[in-house]
Amino acid sequence: MAEVPVLPDALRGKSPAMFTAIAAGTRDGVAILGPAGELLLWNAPAAAITGWSLDQAAAHNSPELVRAGGALTEIREGKWVEVRKSTLDAGGSTFTLVLFTDSTHQLRLLDTKQQLRGLGLIDKITSLPGRELAMVHLDNAIALAKRDKRSVGILALKLDRIRDLRASEDAASVDETLRQLSTRLTAFVRTSDVASRMSDDTFLVVLTALTESNDAKVVAVRLLLAMAEPFDVVGRMRTLHCSIGVAEAPRDAEEGAILLGAALGAADRAQVLGGGQFALAGDRAPR
Repeated sequence: MAEVPVLPDALRGKSPAMFTAIAAGTRDGVAILGPAGELLLWNAPAAAITGWSLDQAAAHNSPELVRAGGALTEIREGKWVEVRKSTLDAGGSTFTLVLFTDSTHQLRLLDTKQQLRGLGLIDKITSLPGRELAMVHLDNAIALAKRDKRSVGILALKLDRIRDLRASEDAASVDETLRQLSTRLTAFVRTSDVASRMSDDTFLVVLTALTESNDAKVVAVRLLLAMAEPFDVVGRMRTLHCSIGVAEAPRDAEEGAILLGAALGAADRAQVLGGGQFALAGDRAPR
């Protein structure tokens, strides 16, 4: 149960229910400053986020938070908060409400992603993992599946006629179409699965912990339907057709690199058969 802060005398009789609800009903840090800028309220999340007591915040730090309204602020080395502020009129006086959240973790993730992009491990256009990270995840998924006696699926998705699209559209429109495709692809798969971009025209989906041997084929059929829906790019509808190669471990291979090769070969075969369809590794019948 959230701790209900004790209202200081300066706020009592003005709108106690409102101030109490604001301070106690949120995980955000809440500070309330009086008309003269004095710190009147400092809730428990504020103390937890900053590490400052009410007295410490009043003596040294609350002005920094107020001045930084609407921005990311480093309140001490390595500790970042996002600050929002507004004013409240109560009892004929104007109070400043400051809300802030801990953004340190998000910034660290952002820094990590930027470093991975710089190393080529994350695709710069789609922000999907690149080939190396996808292979790490695939190898880990296969190892866990062996332990649990389950299957791992891999879908190699190759864009049909991507060269024609690049020849007829400007680079910005093509990139936006690919970004929308990657967003749709990520939303389509489970959170335990990983979608990645392997090359200019090839995407990969690793399906972890499958319960049935042919689950990957079922996902491939649904994915073809999902990818066939047009993309709205700057008010124009564009369609990207794709072919999918399907492979499963341990049925088709027990090593990640071999399994990837089987899925890519199946995708090539699906394109040779006309595109817009899927093919199974080791199966030469059209789908």
